[in-house]
Amino acid sequence: MTQFGRVLAELNIEILCANSSQAKGRVERVNRTLQDRLVKELRLAGISDIAAGNAFLPEFIKRFNERFAVAPASPMICIVHRSHRIG
Repeated sequence: MTQFGRVLAELNIEILCANSSQAKGRVERVNRTLQDRLVKELRLAGISDIAAGNAFLPEFIKRFNERFAVAPASPMICIVHRSHRIG
C-alpha cells in the first residue's frame, strides 16, 4: 500500500477510480484543458514566477469553473463514509 493509500485508509476515505475508458477520457480532457489554458493565461498576465502564479490561481480557478463547470444530473451526493456503509 502506498503512503497515500495509508493516509486515506486512516481517514476512512475510499478512492473511487475511473475504471471506464469514458471516465478516463473525461479526466484526461479536463487535465489537458487546464494545462493548456493555465499556461496561456499566465503568459497573458505576464506572470513568470511561482509567487505571482500562486497569487493568480484562485481567480483563475474561479473563472475556469464558472466557464466549464457542469451541474450534476442529480443534486444527491453519492459519497458514503466507510463507517456508514450498508451491507
